[in-house]
Formats: sequence, structure tokens, C-alpha cells
Amino acid sequence: MSERTRPRVARLLGIVAYLEDNGPTPFAELAAHFGVSESQIAKDIGQLWIVGRPGGFANDLIDFDADSFDEGIAAITNTQGATQVRLAPREGVALVAALSAIKGSGLAPRAAESALEKISAALGEGTVEVVHWPDPETDVTATLARAIASGRVVEIDYVDASDRRSTREVEPHRIVTIDGDSYLECYCRRANDYRTLRVERITGATVTDEAVVTPASDTEGFALKPAYEAKVTMQRRGRWAIEDIPGVTIEDDGETVVATFGVSNERWFASRLLTVAPALQEIEPVELRDAVTRQAVAVLAAHRE
Repeated sequence: MSERTRPRVARLLGIVAYLEDNGPTPFAELAAHFGVSESQIAKDIGQLWIVGRPGGFANDLIDFDADSFDEGIAAITNTQGATQVRLAPREGVALVAALSAIKGSGLAPRAAESALEKISAALGEGTVEVVHWPDPETDVTATLARAIASGRVVEIDYVDASDRRSTREVEPHRIVTIDGDSYLECYCRRANDYRTLRVERITGATVTDEAVVTPASDTEGFALKPAYEAKVTMQRRGRWAIEDIPGVTIEDDGETVVATFGVSNERWFASRLLTVAPALQEIEPVELRDAVTRQAVAVLAAHRE
């Protein structure tokens, strides 16, 4: 299985910090420390060698000693300040709060816990007290999911796009996530019609004892059944844009990525691919390719106005 982007970025930054703290280090030692192969360390250093400050000129890039590299030793000669991050007190407090929340969830890697300890120590004891408030959207989502599973009507408090607040009874059918945002597809008894409600606008939800009687709509809401299968080939730098697509299959040879996935919302998928347009090499079938082209033309036209 090919490696996902986020773990590799974390390791790349970790390599820079490790070398700055420990000096020239054999590939074997780095491989053991980061739990990867020596060949992967060599690839990582090759990647680091071409990144740095904006501009992209030779004196803007992270640099290593080439002779040491040929001997299997990583010797960094210019970090471009990659590990020299200075935080204002308010930034430090914000980071402590964020890292504490991650730690509280039980999902924090060891690096996050170490960073939390270091930042807290730098800020000084008593500088900040972190209170773990429940996440209202997570609680609402859990309540809605329970109602859907049990087939029960839900009473919700809802705030619309115009900041109008209302209480309504809905018959929940499913929750979908599009581009990171969650939506509830339901039948709204207040409107006597089907509705797609943004979950983050639901400020409260209570499951009732009343059973859902209205079936889910076949025409309203988001279509989750793929209309067709797409195959996209791109340079590896664009991989981040397709990693979180549901059901995606990725082939990655280190330079080129081939992604295969079902397309249910053509416009959304075209928008996502357009964000990494310079990395795209081939898009199949023609329907998705034409959708990306149409959006690109629209963007260019808007910029010309």
C-alpha cells in the first residue's frame, strides 16, 4: 500500500529536526528512528533537497552535503529555518489548546504529545488552562446517526443561512459528507417537504419516540450512487487532492499517481481536480474531462472580467 501524504510530510519535517539536533547521521540510523527503509530515507532526502523558501532558487532550498549523501550519510547544511519556528504567546496558547484537544481524543501521535510538552514548558506553568468542551457538531451527528439507525423522528434547533432560528421535527434519512462538510438529508414536517440541512447549523437534536414514516427521496439531496468510474493520472504532488475520495484506489510509483474512483457528483469532483490542474496528466472518461475543462474555462473567464 502506498504511503499517504500526511505521514510522509510529518517524517520529512522530523528528519530536518533530527539532523539539526544530531548532526550528520547514517541513513541506517534515520531508518531505524523513523521506522522506514534506508531507501525511503534516501527518497525523503531527495524530496527535501528540492523544497525550501518561496522563490525556488538554489539559495532558497534546504541543502545537504552531496559527498556525504553518496556515502549513505545525511548531513544537512542549510535548513532554511524549517525548525526555527517562533510563536507569539497567543499563538502558543492556541497551539496548546489544539494539541490538548487532539490528545484528549486519544488520536494524538507521540510527536504531538512531545510538542505539547515543549510548548507548554516554553509558555510557563499557569499561562493557560485548557478546558475540554464537548464538540457540539460531533454530539449532534451522533444523535442524528442514532435516530437514523433506530428510524426515529428528531426534533432539531436549526439556524439557517440568514441566521434565522427555528425548531422543527424532521424524519432523518442519511448523513452525507461533501468536501469536509456534513449534511442531513431528511423530510421536514415543518416545511412538508424534503430538505438537505447542513449539520453545523443544527445547534441541538433530540430523538423522539415517534417512528419515521416518510421514505427517503430518490430525487432530492445528494446522489451517492456513482454515475460512472473515473481514472485520473497525475504527478505525485497532486495526490493530496484525491486521497480522501470515498472508495478511491491509488497506485503510486513515487513519481506518478493513478487514482480510480466512482463519480457521483461530477461538478464536485471536477472542482477538486481543478485545484491540482498543473499536476494532471490524464482524465478518463471524457465526461469528467469535459467537466474539468468547463470549470477551468469559467474560472479563466471570471479572471478576465
